[in-house]
Amino acid sequence: MNAQRGVARPAAALPAGSRALVTGASGFIGSHLVRRLVADGVEVHALTSATSSVYGVRLVPVREQITVHEGSLADRSAMDALAGAVRPTHVFHLGAYTHVGKSWQRVDECIQVNVQGTVNLLQALERVGYRRFVNVGTSEIYGDVPAPFREDQPVRPISPYAASKYGAECFARVLHQGRGAPIVFLRPFNAYGPAQSTDRVIPEIIVRALRGEPVRMTQGRQTREFNYVADLVDAMVRAAATDGVEGELFNLGCGEDVAVRDVASTVLAMLGNPVEAHFGALPERPTEIWTMRSDSRRAVDRLGWKPQHSLSDGLAKTIAWYRRELADPASPFAVP
Repeated sequence: MNAQRGVARPAAALPAGSRALVTGASGFIGSHLVRRLVADGVEVHALTSATSSVYGVRLVPVREQITVHEGSLADRSAMDALAGAVRPTHVFHLGAYTHVGKSWQRVDECIQVNVQGTVNLLQALERVGYRRFVNVGTSEIYGDVPAPFREDQPVRPISPYAASKYGAECFARVLHQGRGAPIVFLRPFNAYGPAQSTDRVIPEIIVRALRGEPVRMTQGRQTREFNYVADLVDAMVRAAATDGVEGELFNLGCGEDVAVRDVASTVLAMLGNPVEAHFGALPERPTEIWTMRSDSRRAVDRLGWKPQHSLSDGLAKTIAWYRRELADPASPFAVP
C-alpha cells in the first residue's frame, strides 16, 4: 500500500502565536514553505545564505511579511546569534548543500553545511528551547537498497550528499534520544514545481524546450518519484503541528515512480513537442540509484497526509509558471 492521492485530514497549522524559523528559506522547497506559513498567519523568520541570493525572487511575494536573516549554518557564532534573536517555537531545517551529482566535487561543503551546520544550529537552539524541530533529510539517504524504501530498513548512502545528510540526521537523533530534543525526521522524495532551479531535471527540460534548445539526457531509465512541492510542504507543516510524533521518521512520497525518460517525453508532449529528447547523449552517473519508490504509509497513518496533485496536474502548473517567467527577460529563471 502506497500513499495514494486522495482526501487528507483537515489542513494542519501551527498553534496561534507560533514563531517559525525556516533555514534554507530562499531555496526551492523552503520558499514554498515560507509562503504557506505566512498564509497560515505564522510569524516567520527566514534564514538565507549569500550563495542562494540569486533566487531571492522566490521570497519577493512575502518579503514584507517575514523577517529575513542572512547567515551561514557553518558559522556557529552566527547560529548562536540567530537562535537568541528569534527564539523560535518551531524550526524547519531545510538549509543544505543539495546537488547530488556535484557533491563529488564539493565534499567539504557537504560536510561543513549539512553536518556541521546542523550540529551548530541544534546546539545553538538548545539554549533557547523550542517545541518542535523538523529535520528535513532526503530519500537519497537510502541509497541502493531494494524499493520500496521503508523507514525501518537499513540504508546505504552512495553519494557525498546522501552521506552528509545521513550524518546530520544521526546527530539529530542522538540529541533526541540523549536529551529529549523534540525532533521529527523527514525523508522527502523528489520534488518539482514552480521556482525550482533550472539545473534540475523537470525545469531544465521545460526551459530548454520553451527556448527551442535540444534536450540532452542520459538514457533516463532510472525511476524516480516526482512529488509536487505544495504536497511536501503540507507534510512538513503536519510534522510540526501533530502531537506525539517526536523522534519518528517519515517518508514523504506518493509511492509511484516513473522512468525519467518517460517524464521527459510527457513534458515535451504537453508543450507540443517543440524539440526532441536525445536520450543517451550524456553518460550515466557512476553511482546511480536505479529505482526510488517510497512506502509512505507511516506519514498517512500518523500525520494524516496524502499527496493531492497527480503528476499531470503538477506538471501543468509548473509549465505555466515557467512560461510566465521566460516571458520576463529580467527573471533569474530566464537567464541561459
